[in-house]
Amino acid sequence: MLPSFTFLRPLVLASGMLLLASCGNQPVKPDNAQASPVTLSVEEINTLLTDAEAATGEERNRLLLQAAQAMLQSGELDWARNTLSKISLAGLSAEHYFIVTMLNADVALASGRQFIARRYLWDEYFEQVLSAQPLNSQISARTKRAALLYDLAEYRFVVGERILLDRLLEQAPDAQIARDANQDALWQALMELPLKDLQLEARMQSNPEAKGWFTLAALSKNNQTNMRLQLESVENWALNWPEHPASLRLPADLQLLKQLVAEKPQKIAVLLPLSGQYAQASQAIRDGLMAAYYGLAAQGDALPDLQYYDTEGRDINALFDEVVTHGAQMVIGPLSKENIDELALRPSLPVPTLALNYAEHQVGLTDGLYQFGLAVEDEARQVAERAWRDGHRRALILAPDGGWGDRNVDTFAATWQELGGTLAGDYRFKTQKDYSRMIAEAMDVTQSKERARHIRGILGQSLEFEPRPRKDIDLIFLVARPAEARQIKPTLAYHYAGKIPVYATSHIYNGVDDANADRDMNGIRFTTLPWFFDGASEEKPLVDAYVNGSAAFERLYALGVDAFHVYPRLRQLAQVRQAHYYGNTGRLNLDQQHRIVREQTWAQFKGGKAYATPTVSYEDTESL
Repeated sequence: MLPSFTFLRPLVLASGMLLLASCGNQPVKPDNAQASPVTLSVEEINTLLTDAEAATGEERNRLLLQAAQAMLQSGELDWARNTLSKISLAGLSAEHYFIVTMLNADVALASGRQFIARRYLWDEYFEQVLSAQPLNSQISARTKRAALLYDLAEYRFVVGERILLDRLLEQAPDAQIARDANQDALWQALMELPLKDLQLEARMQSNPEAKGWFTLAALSKNNQTNMRLQLESVENWALNWPEHPASLRLPADLQLLKQLVAEKPQKIAVLLPLSGQYAQASQAIRDGLMAAYYGLAAQGDALPDLQYYDTEGRDINALFDEVVTHGAQMVIGPLSKENIDELALRPSLPVPTLALNYAEHQVGLTDGLYQFGLAVEDEARQVAERAWRDGHRRALILAPDGGWGDRNVDTFAATWQELGGTLAGDYRFKTQKDYSRMIAEAMDVTQSKERARHIRGILGQSLEFEPRPRKDIDLIFLVARPAEARQIKPTLAYHYAGKIPVYATSHIYNGVDDANADRDMNGIRFTTLPWFFDGASEEKPLVDAYVNGSAAFERLYALGVDAFHVYPRLRQLAQVRQAHYYGNTGRLNLDQQHRIVREQTWAQFKGGKAYATPTVSYEDTESL
């Protein structure tokens, strides 16, 4: 998987250094040399700047570029930006124009200004000079462009850029590893696109290589819930496209399909607390599992034998050993953290086990244990990353008191600060009575009124006064449930903070549209399950038609559906790091601790209803 922008920043510096790596104190030339750049001290940088003031023409540009490179390498981004601005683009040689543009893009990326970097890298003249650069420089530029496009969720354009990059890598000596990685990244971009978009592109593409890629991706994604059909479609595609790069080397996740189909477990034990406190939650998960089960039956596939076991009041270790003794080849469950903690104490499990929650106190990695749940931490992290991508830098937190609020806030704050963001405050509420007081305090409105009252007392006369909220906030992270959010959002407007963007987790929406109740939440952006918006889900209509459940259990239905489809792919997710399953609970992949991590879809309230929105906001008002 291509890195998100969080991890791009160190790569930005490294790739930018290659352009000037050969210069040191020599003339700047974007050639094939890839020596490690020399780190310069502040004194040495100042010497370069002094020499540049006394120089003219190409010599002046060379010195300024060398100084800007050193500033970028040292993290002096403002200094580097100002230095680059002193270079006149008029009359600049093609080589130097290429280097200036790449460095400007690197500075923008390192500053978190992705849209500015995009403007530089797709500048009209830069496009013209790019193809005339040495091979390594072209590879560096196209790699940077492809990574940026992926980070901006412009997946169609990623495909074109990486096809061009593949042709360049084909010409480079000893570049097969890089070429394989590029094709894997191309495949990852394809799989991010919705199925209907892949199918449309497969029909419309005139470029044979691109058409082949889109066709393979559409076939693969259309059959991801049925590995047998997916394997058949991939094999048929390979027969029709024998000379295509993907036919010569299938994407890594597809290479395992034949083995996964052959080894798919056929006897599965499902361990859930079917009685007691969590019986209703377990019933919802079971309904999701069975919806996926009957969906597979409708396709004429061989069905696994599902056996359900009640964990309530049972010793989980004894029950686990019992189901394995009775021939279970796979275990789905348990659900409670305590039971998962017990299994996690074992060094290994005899059969693959997909727990439906996350261990609370796991110390090491238990071989065979995989964990899949609806962790709030995944959502809080995703909100921080999305808000950062949208250009926000100063966040205010509004959240409930207690453990649930703490888990959201702790993850958001850690991710936000790691990205480079600033926390303007963390305010908590317990009841509805706290909302107005909390928000007035958070927005500094109370102090603003006090200052006005004080001034009136000094002057002895009335003044026209309108309270103004603080100016150091450009984002509000709201942790709330629907009933709370419906009152907090208008309270923000009452306290003059109605125009500050609000981001929230999925808990703000239960999947039921109520235009009257939710009209006050207009504008709130939130991360949520594709289950609520993806019309391609085969199981949701079954659940809606046959399960008379509460909206509160919608997430658990989706969890059950995805658990059924993910269990035969655990080996694929474990062995192929860039492999994902695009499910009802989000885009799923496996981390190093064998925990399934979810990347959800995005939505926004408009006219009192929730609508799915693009992954990245293009409300970019920054200028060059």
